[in-house]
Amino acid sequence: MRKRSIGINVRVSVTEKREMTLMAKRCGQSLSEYLRQRALGYESGGHPPKEVFNVLDKLDEIAENCQASAGAKITACADEIRDMLIGGN
Repeated sequence: MRKRSIGINVRVSVTEKREMTLMAKRCGQSLSEYLRQRALGYESGGHPPKEVFNVLDKLDEIAENCQASAGAKITACADEIRDMLIGGN
């Protein structure tokens, strides 16, 4: 039997949900577990500093301003690094 039987609904923007989901994935947790732990004051660990991901986001911005072929290469590289950092496939 589940111990948790009460739900809490919180409205967020698409961007906020995407960021929360990514942070949960970086920590190896479900979104629910990540949010539960954060709400209870636990600091989730097991992921690189936010600055690393800020750099990757900047690479995405640079890629958008490049010629199509160069931009696609930069984006693919940033995605590959992101996957390595968060344990993606």
